[in-house]
Amino acid sequence: MNHRSWWAEELPSEAEYLEARANLERVHWNVDYIISHCCPSSIQDVFSGGMFKKDALTEFFDEVRQKCTFRYWFFGHYHSNMVIEKKYAMLYEQIIRLK
Repeated sequence: MNHRSWWAEELPSEAEYLEARANLERVHWNVDYIISHCCPSSIQDVFSGGMFKKDALTEFFDEVRQKCTFRYWFFGHYHSNMVIEKKYAMLYEQIIRLK
């Protein structure tokens, strides 16, 4: 609920989405790792069966998922530990060393 468990101001502005796209474009949408708080809508649907509500950020992350080449995507919002589709790691109580 807005202003109870989260705040709308937590979501990026349109300028921040544009900056993210420009930065990814500069590296040809090719990175080693993506580290974010939440994950793409399509990935949260896989592990939750659609239980979590989509928002502008998780939808943006779906765009990143489709366009970007990456080794792993790490996120932790969901307070559990699991690997989804071999490339997406939900971390809560784990620590992983990146090389």
